[in-house]
Amino acid sequence: MMIVFPTMKEDGLKAKRGAHFGRANFYTLVNVEDGMVKEVSVHKNPGHVTGGCADAVANIQSLGADKLVVSGIGGEPLKKFLAANIDVFFDDKNENLEDSLHDFLAGKTAKIDPNHSCNHKH
Repeated sequence: MMIVFPTMKEDGLKAKRGAHFGRANFYTLVNVEDGMVKEVSVHKNPGHVTGGCADAVANIQSLGADKLVVSGIGGEPLKKFLAANIDVFFDDKNENLEDSLHDFLAGKTAKIDPNHSCNHKH
């Protein structure tokens, strides 16, 4: 399973999570197999100026992600991620990636409810 966490710095598992997935400075990709972290890689967010949220979806999809953990997301990008077969999970409690990953792997992070989507741009 390949999980993407929007993050603010290149700090691996210690990174502070980015509040807005499309504007986070980096995407930290965590490869998990059999409940164990196999690899962590950090990728600069190339942005999404020209294509709006479609670019952000394509950027994350290009990393091979099948899961995305966010603290907020707009309705349109949520629909686009789901159409791209990327499950989106909601975590607005954990500020850093390591804690968020721990909760995710423990089954404490739910798939996002469309009611948790934001009305402002990400």
